[in-house]
Amino acid sequence: MRSHRRRTPLQHVLLAGCADDLVVLQSVLAMLPSDVYGQVVVEIEPDVALPELDTPARVTVHRVWPGAADRAVAAWIAEWMPSEPDAARTVGLWISAGSSACAVPLELDVVAQTI
Repeated sequence: MRSHRRRTPLQHVLLAGCADDLVVLQSVLAMLPSDVYGQVVVEIEPDVALPELDTPARVTVHRVWPGAADRAVAAWIAEWMPSEPDAARTVGLWISAGSSACAVPLELDVVAQTI
């Protein structure tokens, strides 16, 4: 299997939401190309069942406790957000206003370069 880092164009996505966003998350996932790479972070209470989300093969779903999505998103951004524009790479972010991740400070110039 080829490394995800060698594919071109390389497209990374991060979706972050809470239990109230599951329908929206599934809708966004349904629109993604099959070769996209990324993560979905869902804040959900430990006693609530997380329904299975249909994802592209290289997109994983991570369940986190309420209030922990901000740390998960900050770590993802630190690893995957490019510090310089790269025409062979795109990054897409969707962060729910209902998630603790909406409090993560983003460098607007870096985000603008990736959109």
